[in-house]
Amino acid sequence: MHVWPAIFIAVALLIHAARTARTTRSVVVMTFAISFLMWLWVDAWIANVTTAGWPVLAAYMSIYPVLAVWCLRRIDRHPGLGRWPTAVTAPVIFIGLECIRGLVIFDGYAWYLIGQPVIDWPILAQPADLVGIWWGSLLVSVVSGGLADAMSPSRRRQQWQGGMIVACLLACAIPYGIWRISQTDVLRPGPVVLAVQTNLPQDNKIGWRAETWAADVRSFIDITEAGIESSGDVDLVVWPETMVPGLGFDPATQTALREAGPGFTYLYDSADDVRRFGQVVDRPLLVGSATWLSLSQTVVEGSRLINSDTRYNSAVLLTPDGEIARYDKVVLTPFGERMPYLEHWPWLQERLMAFGARGMQFNLDAAESVNVLELSHGGESVVIGTPICFEDTVPDLVRQCVYDGGRKRADLLINLSNDGWFGSHDAVRAAHGQVARWRCIENRVPLIRAVNTGDTSWSDSCGRRVAATSSRTAAWLTCSPELDSRSTIFGTVIGNGLAWFMLLMLVCILLTSWPKVIEEPVPNETSK
Repeated sequence: MHVWPAIFIAVALLIHAARTARTTRSVVVMTFAISFLMWLWVDAWIANVTTAGWPVLAAYMSIYPVLAVWCLRRIDRHPGLGRWPTAVTAPVIFIGLECIRGLVIFDGYAWYLIGQPVIDWPILAQPADLVGIWWGSLLVSVVSGGLADAMSPSRRRQQWQGGMIVACLLACAIPYGIWRISQTDVLRPGPVVLAVQTNLPQDNKIGWRAETWAADVRSFIDITEAGIESSGDVDLVVWPETMVPGLGFDPATQTALREAGPGFTYLYDSADDVRRFGQVVDRPLLVGSATWLSLSQTVVEGSRLINSDTRYNSAVLLTPDGEIARYDKVVLTPFGERMPYLEHWPWLQERLMAFGARGMQFNLDAAESVNVLELSHGGESVVIGTPICFEDTVPDLVRQCVYDGGRKRADLLINLSNDGWFGSHDAVRAAHGQVARWRCIENRVPLIRAVNTGDTSWSDSCGRRVAATSSRTAAWLTCSPELDSRSTIFGTVIGNGLAWFMLLMLVCILLTSWPKVIEEPVPNETSK
């Protein structure tokens, strides 16, 4: 994660390969083959969940660099567009395609955008509060386009044009970044948060055995007690996603369970244990839990079963005096909690799950609105946005957590996640944390992540990671975030507007260039 400058070279080499290949077919085939092998390696963790889906995802992700190469080559062969500096055309292509992958297809997969690694140079990342994570891709594609032109001796005019564009971009971005980072007068102390990291060896949706639930919850309590004793004055305790087994804390659900009486031998509901623990330590608890509503009972082969009309993946805030508030997940993880498109044909979804994802259950509902939670701290109310799991990688969802109608309402983001999906693949955990840090700059809020198996961490409102735990170990992390009073252009006005604009420009350029592209074979660069 510390070799982020390599992304500029990698994109520049891809552009150069697209420009210099003898035929479009050869560069398309080569790009797909290399990308497919790379994505098989990057997404190898998926084989633990769905062996059949692993190569399918790798093939899907490989489509986008192939499309980038095809678009680059098409523009380069156009008699008019080919004269433009690549520092202008590359951002349109890469961000336009990232808009399709990150926001449109399968409800968006905004991981591994080309600009994502730029977050590790905070000064360069700060303009993201204007246009979002797309700023990183803009920076990378502009600089890489300039480098690619520098590798083409015949493109002398484009070289100095691209060089001027790169110089102007950096001349604006660097002072802006320094200014934004230096604005310490906008900060004020926030609550002290104890983020607890559990360490279930497998994803708990398919690998957490019911017979170990009670003992595991007891171990979570022990970790928390040790963390409170070590940390001292803690204002809030946070557990990761779905670490409280059972049917949730909804009062009507708990009443229905008590009225139903004993007999559900497979069920351990930990709500009462967790609530009592919060009262003992006299601290608010923010915990990941399922929420089952509108319960009913059925008897199957002599066994009593509980059913629910509505099931949410929730972040529940419990106060020592018994008050309960919760956020229900809005964006269900594609292929992890729902099957995009195919969910409208249940019979087909069931057959595909039986073939490629046996053991998974897509039985959750998505909430219709984004709720925030409030914590009393120092005589004031601290508003917390609580994106769950991969929601911290969805720019627009987190924006809705922080801003409402152009008004900043949330002071702090706390992400409850379960990265047990990733098994022993710690690089994917690091990538999850890396993309989540962009939400800090986009919205100017600090972010705390409490994650099963890690990396539990906290970052400031400039996207700088302050501290983190080690992966795949039970631990805790004491976080003392500073709250930021600034609002952002991204949050109040623009949102993902840059991405949509680049997609529109890409479509217009391709439509305009359609009848005017020079046919194969590609002419030598000296003919331009």
